[in-house]
Amino acid sequence: MKKLMLSTTLQQRLDRLHKKPGDLTYEGCDINDLSGKPMVAVVGTRKPTPYGKLVTEQLVRDLVRAGVVIVSGLAIGIDGIAHIIALSEKGITIAVLPSGVQSVYPALHQTLAKKIVANDGALLSEYALNHTPRKKEFLERNRIIAALVDAVIIPEAAAHSGSLNTANHAYDMKIPVFAVPGPITSPMSAGTNYLLKEKAHTITEASDVFAILNINKQNTALPLDYTGDTEAETLILQKIAKGITNNHELQKETKLSIEEFQMAATMLEIAGRITQDESGNWNIR
Repeated sequence: MKKLMLSTTLQQRLDRLHKKPGDLTYEGCDINDLSGKPMVAVVGTRKPTPYGKLVTEQLVRDLVRAGVVIVSGLAIGIDGIAHIIALSEKGITIAVLPSGVQSVYPALHQTLAKKIVANDGALLSEYALNHTPRKKEFLERNRIIAALVDAVIIPEAAAHSGSLNTANHAYDMKIPVFAVPGPITSPMSAGTNYLLKEKAHTITEASDVFAILNINKQNTALPLDYTGDTEAETLILQKIAKGITNNHELQKETKLSIEEFQMAATMLEIAGRITQDESGNWNIR
């Protein structure tokens, strides 16, 4: 555990905050060494839908492949997914904690925190090493996340999600905020849809932020393809992408006969396009 000595660049970023952090401690890499790399925050709901998980995975995967450092808050849900996918792509990720770096919160993510440190990432906190977080400190942590990055992406968030607080800090510092549009019937997309009606930019693929980050689009993977070999397969892929994953509901929403649905789903599974979990729900690979 070390005290972070702020470079001029990092100091200027943090100086934009109304409430400037005191001493920052960290474990892992010195984030001053990452100042030449584009940095993006990916934050959102603690209870993501399959749709939220899917878009988070795809966005983070493509961002990391383009050399972007992923910053998040290590929370359960979207934050954790963002860190995990960044690591799976051999990327660098930073977790800003509401706790001390020696008392990682949530405890469920202690192993994830160790993996972040072991893979050239960092844990960062403004609190004492063994500090246990209080409610207000989760929101205070958000301002540091916003100050560190070049852009904030919110894949999925409810109406009162803490990630909207992160967005507000970003707005105050003139940092662009991107939100993924979601189903208007989903409470977990109420926050992101609200942001899109206010100041946020729409993001449907990672390349939407590349102009701001000055990244060549050719360095990224292609966005997910929801086209199947048949009309029935395409219907199934598109419905799953919208968060309809229950086997019965999916068949009903596609308006396919049971035989047509089963055949198309089987072919997609054989092709490795979709997979079925233990609960019988379908997800896009």
